[in-house]
Amino acid sequence: MFLRSLAAAFWKDKNGRQVVDADQVEMFDNASKVTGEDKITGHIYVLRSLSQRPEIKDIENLYKIGFSRQPVKERIKNAASDPTYLMADVKLVTQYDTYNMNTQKFESLLHKFFSKSCLNVDVFDNDGNRHTPREWFIVPLHVIENVVTLLINGEIVNYYYDPEVQEILPMNIAQD
Repeated sequence: MFLRSLAAAFWKDKNGRQVVDADQVEMFDNASKVTGEDKITGHIYVLRSLSQRPEIKDIENLYKIGFSRQPVKERIKNAASDPTYLMADVKLVTQYDTYNMNTQKFESLLHKFFSKSCLNVDVFDNDGNRHTPREWFIVPLHVIENVVTLLINGEIVNYYYDPEVQEILPMNIAQD
């Protein structure tokens, strides 16, 4: 019980770090290395809106989590005319290249994890058609980065996201 309490305290600290024994470091040596046998299957990206609309501009920790099979810069080059990007230019914050996996499913898992913090806004395209983008989330960037790591290592099933406190919490803490 004390170990879980300590772990929860580390997750709450945005500057918290995981420490491993020097003997364990070799376990992680090959985890992030890509070989010639690996095949790139897509990109997970995190964007920040450059919208000047007050109802978007004033939202702290608003990020789009998306996936693309083409290079991200190519995907977002016409953002200002695409309702998916809130009809505004965007800034690439971070991206993860994915290998040997279904990148769209990975994105879907991220969206599901953060579903309670999904932005609810209507955007109108250049023809006046209404759209409700579902890939924008009000989540601190360090939390998104931690969730990507939890998904990769399979630990995500032990946690949930609490949008009220904007933190990842262990499942043993009461949920609404």
